[in-house]
Amino acid sequence: MPDFPTIVYKCPGDRFGPPHTTYQSIGVTDQKTFDKALTDGWFATLVEAVNAYLKPAPERVAIVSEPIDNAPPTRDEMLTKAAEIGLTVDKRWSDKTLANKIIEQLEAQEAELLTVPEEPAP
Repeated sequence: MPDFPTIVYKCPGDRFGPPHTTYQSIGVTDQKTFDKALTDGWFATLVEAVNAYLKPAPERVAIVSEPIDNAPPTRDEMLTKAAEIGLTVDKRWSDKTLANKIIEQLEAQEAELLTVPEEPAP
């Protein structure tokens, strides 16, 4: 049982901690607040907070354990992606041109999603 007041910690945060980490901290003044903070993801020590932050989550492990495919996409993969995003493909396009057109289409769609519609004038 800690002596009060005490500090609890969480990573990441706005303060620089051990190498490659940041943390945040808050003060607690009683056991009830301390217990609530621990159930909300805070830790009694900075070491515990850093270890919890650096420990890979199960879904991260699954992603990292899968082989990484660094090969460029095949023509078939690019044609499939083009169909998914509604890009009309000219069969004369080279693989490089097709890849560039897909990127342009994706960027245009992303820009459209990020555009805030103007409000009608009153």
